[in-house]
Amino acid sequence: MHHIGRNIFSLLLSRVISGIILFLVYTRLIQYLGPNSAGQYGLLSAYLTVFNFFVDLGMQQLVIKKVSENKNLADKYLSNYFGIQFLLGLGFMLIMDLLVVKANYPLLVKNSLYITGLSLFCSSLTMPFMAIINAVQRLSIIAKVNFINSIVNAIMMAMAVIFRHSIFFLAFIPGVVAVIDIAIYTVIVNKSFARFKLDFDFGFWKQLLTWNLPFMLLTIFSIYNRVDTLILPHLRSFVENGYYTAVYKIWDTLAFLPAVVAAALYPYFAEKLAKGEKEEVLKVVTIYTRYMIALGVPMTVGAYLLSRKITIAFFGLAFAPASKALWLLVAAVAVLFIYIPVNTIIISQKTKTATIITGFNLFFNLLFNLLLIPKFGFVVAAILTLASETIQLIGYTYVVKTKIISFPYFTNFIKPIIAGLIMGGVIYYFRAHNLWLLVGLGGIIYAISLLALRFFEPHDWELLRAAINFRKKLEPDNIRGGNV
Repeated sequence: MHHIGRNIFSLLLSRVISGIILFLVYTRLIQYLGPNSAGQYGLLSAYLTVFNFFVDLGMQQLVIKKVSENKNLADKYLSNYFGIQFLLGLGFMLIMDLLVVKANYPLLVKNSLYITGLSLFCSSLTMPFMAIINAVQRLSIIAKVNFINSIVNAIMMAMAVIFRHSIFFLAFIPGVVAVIDIAIYTVIVNKSFARFKLDFDFGFWKQLLTWNLPFMLLTIFSIYNRVDTLILPHLRSFVENGYYTAVYKIWDTLAFLPAVVAAALYPYFAEKLAKGEKEEVLKVVTIYTRYMIALGVPMTVGAYLLSRKITIAFFGLAFAPASKALWLLVAAVAVLFIYIPVNTIIISQKTKTATIITGFNLFFNLLFNLLLIPKFGFVVAAILTLASETIQLIGYTYVVKTKIISFPYFTNFIKPIIAGLIMGGVIYYFRAHNLWLLVGLGGIIYAISLLALRFFEPHDWELLRAAINFRKKLEPDNIRGGNV
């Protein structure tokens, strides 16, 4: 439990600080680009994001699971996974380039996408190293590297605005970040966790690919909440994609927290369930589901009441139409918050079932996006994103509660919803005032309401103190006894 708290807090601290810096620079960049160029830039991001889902065919999740269960095999998994990933990264870069060649994009967009494809290849090579670090639950290392990444991103975005560069310059950013990451991760992993050397054990490759089939399908299907960003420019316009790109950045900024929680919980649950320690898993999944519900409720209420103010404050009046989609995307990411603890359990324990649920979701999302976006535009894309996340929540939670481990669920919503309604009433009453005053006031009212309702329990405070007390050394889950 203390390892989880420390890992989450480490990642959270670095992502909050760097995320604020990066988000503020990003908002200035979007204003500089304007809706049309922002839509073109959003297309680059969409390609990179969607292909990043495919590029390892889900093998990173498999390797994290296997190394978590037996850390003595880390060398073998790292060396073979890297060889496989090199070929996968190269292959998907060529597939992406072929799609760009066939597409009817402006020349600037095409050239920028070719650079994005090269960045995709470079970033894919970081995945084997990150898998090992994740498996040994040393996420503070990833937290530090993520901070460096965000600073490099922010500097290059600021340079684009200051020196009036086009999206072609912006296309280089992921590649530069990936090269830095490869250098850092190679040194750290090789020094402390696993010996890295290229290994071409084709028998082991075959075994890995066989084990990986459920993870591969799950990974492919997981693009369900990203397909809209790819098809929107084709079915509507770059301007509408610019609106959607702007407010989707709110999703990306908020979604770092469930990503952090998932990164910390996934290897932990895989290890504990492999050992049959269900009581420990029950305790952890209950606690973190409560936390995520408590965070998701105020986000949704606040975004619903303040969406127009938030959109104009960050992106300018030219992006005001995007506010119609903003609160829907925030509600969708709040749903993601709520089901992320069960997500980490079902993926490691019922991968095939998770694949079926996510595959249905991809079919649902793609079908209705193709049917409805041409008529209703980007707002319906946000509605479908919310609907898709709700499907994931219902499906994953039902399976975990009935097939893996039963834990208290609906009662955890009562106090956060009451506190959220109190907060919403205060924000609505003072809605004419300054945005930041309303955000601060709403947060204070919500926190006081939760305290008054006795939502927090004694062990919550104990876990918080353990997570932030970096003077207390925890036993490291490292492989060869090295220190970082």
